[in-house]
Amino acid sequence: MDGVQDSRYLGGVNEITIITTIKQGRTPEGVMTFKQRLQSVLDSIQNRELKGIPTPIRLVQTIHFARWVIWTDPGSGEDKLIFTSNYDGSMWQYLRDFSTLIADDIDRVWNNCVDYPRGGCRDFDGFWRYVTSNQVETSAFYAAIPDETLIRRQSLRRFKANFDQFLEDHLTCKRDERAFNEAFDQFVLENQSYLNQ
Repeated sequence: MDGVQDSRYLGGVNEITIITTIKQGRTPEGVMTFKQRLQSVLDSIQNRELKGIPTPIRLVQTIHFARWVIWTDPGSGEDKLIFTSNYDGSMWQYLRDFSTLIADDIDRVWNNCVDYPRGGCRDFDGFWRYVTSNQVETSAFYAAIPDETLIRRQSLRRFKANFDQFLEDHLTCKRDERAFNEAFDQFVLENQSYLNQ
């Protein structure tokens, strides 16, 4: 591919799609093929998600959606890894978060693919070149709430849950107006940070 594809934005939401070729043959340990090892890594991520066990990918707080698909190209017979994601902010920052927050996990995935940088994603310049050389243009994408960042939506959800609890605690008991106003003022002081994110 010639250079970086322009990612498409909707509001503050961006997208990326990367298609890489999975290495053929067996891993250096000789027990599994690269495709089997990759499938094992992806199965582990999925199983943890299904069981509610936090996965490292959750450390990247700007991700709306991420998907890895192993696919065999019927034309060439090559096994491919397709990665697609929607996220907040720039592609550079998104990939930088991979490099700084979850490098080992990203390396466990893409080390199974052809031409992955020897230094892994901690070699950010090499990782950037790898991603941009395997990036494909997205024709169209959809974001349900394009003008809200994921962090902002999470903050508003926490505020709403706290407000609902406040109402339940204070509207069910008989209080005079002054006591209610004092409790409400205290609620606002304790929860206003959620509205500022």
